[in-house]
Amino acid sequence: MTTETKSKRFSFEFDVFSLITLAAVLYLAYSAHMTNMKNAEKLNGLLSKYEQTLDMAIANDKVTLARYQKNVKKAVQSLSPKERELMLALLEIEKSKERL
Repeated sequence: MTTETKSKRFSFEFDVFSLITLAAVLYLAYSAHMTNMKNAEKLNGLLSKYEQTLDMAIANDKVTLARYQKNVKKAVQSLSPKERELMLALLEIEKSKERL
């Protein structure tokens, strides 16, 4: 008696329908991704505009501005020294961006 061992190899078989289905799925995924990216850009623009409007409204209202500054000072005082240092560094970066 002889025993034969066959090594099974993994093979792919593509027919035309599978290839078309794969292409359609990839196209739909890409299309959905691009739509999501466009929507994210629009949302980011709206949020930026809202933030600017809110900042302007706070700056123009003396009572709200004073309350806002008081809350910011409280928040900064509650930070640890390392967190405060990091916050100040981030503010410096933001100020340098505005100058440009």
